[in-house]
Amino acid sequence: MAGLYTEGESKVLSGVYSLILAISTSITSGGRGIVAYPFTADWGPVNALVTGTLKEIRDTYNAVSSSLSVGKVYEHAAKGEPKKVLGFRMATADAKVATATVGTWTFETVYPTTRPFVLVVKEGVEEGSVKISLVENAVELTSFLVSSVDSLVTAVNSSEYIRVKTKGNALPEVSAGVEFKGGNNGDAVTVTNYTAFLDEIEADGTANAFSLDGISDESIITTVIAWVREVRQEGFYVSFVTGGPKEWDFAIDTANTKSKEINYRPVINVGNGCDGYTAAEMAIFVAARVAAVALNSTLTDETVPYQAVNKRLKKSVRERARQSGTLIFVAKGDTVEIDEAVNTLTSPKAGEVKEMGSIRVSSTIDYVVHDLELFGEEYKKAKSNTDAFRATYAATVQQQYLDPLVSQEILKEGAYYEPDPEYYGEGATKKAKANEAFFVGDITPNESPEKIYQKLSTVF
Repeated sequence: MAGLYTEGESKVLSGVYSLILAISTSITSGGRGIVAYPFTADWGPVNALVTGTLKEIRDTYNAVSSSLSVGKVYEHAAKGEPKKVLGFRMATADAKVATATVGTWTFETVYPTTRPFVLVVKEGVEEGSVKISLVENAVELTSFLVSSVDSLVTAVNSSEYIRVKTKGNALPEVSAGVEFKGGNNGDAVTVTNYTAFLDEIEADGTANAFSLDGISDESIITTVIAWVREVRQEGFYVSFVTGGPKEWDFAIDTANTKSKEINYRPVINVGNGCDGYTAAEMAIFVAARVAAVALNSTLTDETVPYQAVNKRLKKSVRERARQSGTLIFVAKGDTVEIDEAVNTLTSPKAGEVKEMGSIRVSSTIDYVVHDLELFGEEYKKAKSNTDAFRATYAATVQQQYLDPLVSQEILKEGAYYEPDPEYYGEGATKKAKANEAFFVGDITPNESPEKIYQKLSTVF
């Protein structure tokens, strides 16, 4: 991961740098399916990035039964079917484990929590033994049948839920139930906690897309978009999916105004909600789909696993959303679909064209540029900057990477990669430094046939 450069710029550090240009005319792959989310939770590691499948994230953070934002993140992300999730439990400095004292013993929870844990101590089957059960809402989570102090310490400290904080002199006496108290899950998070999440996914560098946990706080979203602009310049080609409050369902032009204000292809702005969820909450689902959808496919007209849109939209409203770069959901009979798979780019700047406002096109560009930078970083090691090196490198990229993408209909026919003729060959007009190598290529993505026009005749 090196990043982007501008024409004529000479970088300080070694690496592979990319210049993405849209040319207006008349005419080993990296990982996909990786999505990242921050959330609040009442269980799980705090302020650390955890990578796993949806099931692993669900279990790690006790997501299904949680009333905190991990619950909604898991619910919507699961519907989006990502291959991998990067989860980050945000917690303030107030986060604290809970404790329970039984006689001379003190036990504490593994993670900061307010979960209603209760310890129950009963006599064991064998003489001198005890059975200690950890119960939550009348459900036994785990139990320890022990006959010595040391065996209790060993069993508890290898468990999933609690640890021994203070070791007693003898086994705990029989108790009908001792509650864990004093815990705090640290869920009163601020922009500082979201920034910590951004730092973690930047350091990890594998996410294809991310969203927040259903919030529509403008100050936090503005901070996130500024961060996206910065890290993409440094080679982290991630997409951000955001959305707004429930009021957007009845004022999509407000969402359109925000989309036009953003006007940035890595940012997708969701304009309405489904099944009572806000646009910001639906962004969780969209982020998973953006990360997971195949690059030779599209999200446009994709049927989604929701029952109804919060408000049915007229054609004129849909058209304004499309023109503004706002992604919306629409009702199609008894199903719900993504209307147009667009990002917020509608007013292209230098080096851009409107076609880059397509999620498929934008994702393909990011995918290819990222892969080529990683490949170049490895390939250039222990090589000399010769004509033979540049020719072999270009041929390898063409044959082993670009050609397969063309055959998969991800890139258009004619994709190429070669040493830059402005620097090499008889017609060269520029001179590269001894440690610099320049290449040019065409990686124009294919687009889906989202609009089909028919001219039909009748003959009598």
